[in-house]
Amino acid sequence: MKVAVVDSGVSVDFLRQHGGPLAGAASFTLDRAARRLESRVHSREELDAWRGGSAVLDDLEDTHGHGTAVLSLLMDAGPCPPNVEWYVARVLDERMRGDSLCLLEALEWLTNDVRPDLINLSLGTVDRAFEAPLTELLWRAVRQGAVVVCAAGPVPCLPAGLGAVVTVADAKTARLLGRTDTVDHVEHAPTVRLYASGTWCERPMTSSYACALAVARVLREGCPPDWRRQAPAAHAR
Repeated sequence: MKVAVVDSGVSVDFLRQHGGPLAGAASFTLDRAARRLESRVHSREELDAWRGGSAVLDDLEDTHGHGTAVLSLLMDAGPCPPNVEWYVARVLDERMRGDSLCLLEALEWLTNDVRPDLINLSLGTVDRAFEAPLTELLWRAVRQGAVVVCAAGPVPCLPAGLGAVVTVADAKTARLLGRTDTVDHVEHAPTVRLYASGTWCERPMTSSYACALAVARVLREGCPPDWRRQAPAAHAR
């Protein structure tokens, strides 16, 4: 099974001490002044060298910590199936800022080269200028057999609420959204155990963490039938 996390990268220290090897990873950044997208895709061999200390991959290093926290939830929420392959796409910087173009490029890489079974999107944007290509890429992933799980935001945003994704919220966010957004699943626990700032700790539950817990549940218990999406006829090929 292939699991992809699209976020702020991952701490190599976490991979060395508590995580495991990555099967693949890539980074996507945008030079805003030049409007030039830069992407770097790393092989398993490069990633093994990075984890082993014989290579430096600064473009993947999680300078914020969010992506590492999400990955730690996936890896630590109970016994993990032995055949899981982990993939990371870094699209967010140290301030948790990103660009919709980077998200689109990350999804292109995942659907073209990786074809994951599960995609964790603990992120969102209120910019709807890219809604059409984003929707098409998400349906492409679904047609390939993926389950795409996305965190709801405190206000309606994308990709949350799109038909191709399973939208997850914590209880507080679900109450804030009310009927203004589609929430498919709510995690009610008030706190969560995760890896942050070099140690395991308890943190308040958020939609980002709820999303990761939902993906972890699919890994360990299987996918609920109502989480399987079917592309509408207009998107079929």
